[in-house]
Amino acid sequence: MDSAMKYTRATTNLKELEELGCTIFHGVDANTMRQHPELNFKSFDRIVFNFPHAGFIRREHNILQILSRQNLVKGFLRSARDMLKENGEVHVTHKTAHPFNRWEIEKVAEEVGLRLVDKVLFYIWDYPGSDNKRGDGSRCNESFPVGDCCTFKIFRA
Repeated sequence: MDSAMKYTRATTNLKELEELGCTIFHGVDANTMRQHPELNFKSFDRIVFNFPHAGFIRREHNILQILSRQNLVKGFLRSARDMLKENGEVHVTHKTAHPFNRWEIEKVAEEVGLRLVDKVLFYIWDYPGSDNKRGDGSRCNESFPVGDCCTFKIFRA
């Protein structure tokens, strides 16, 4: 299913971003983005991953599911680390209530040579017009309850 079918506003959102001068890439793997032909020699001030998720294979609290998601974040951070400009930051916004706190974003960042320098509360109302969506499944065009969240601001260690 393409994004226009999964997310009813996808086409409109993409067009608006392009009109604002954004460059948009599709099919970029978060774990290997530094190897993407359009990205491998670029560096960035900020790299943002809001609500990373590795799909629904098991229940949220299942240790195998948690490990799968930690691996996603670790691969993303490892790839992002090598794409940062000097003083660049990686921002990961993530739920902090149980069981999501078991993803241990700060620990995972340290494992790839990055460090947490700030952790700020995330409020969806700070982003007018934002409409979070589920990542997959029959309810993918529905929003999910954001709940308690933080944006983890991460730098090179």
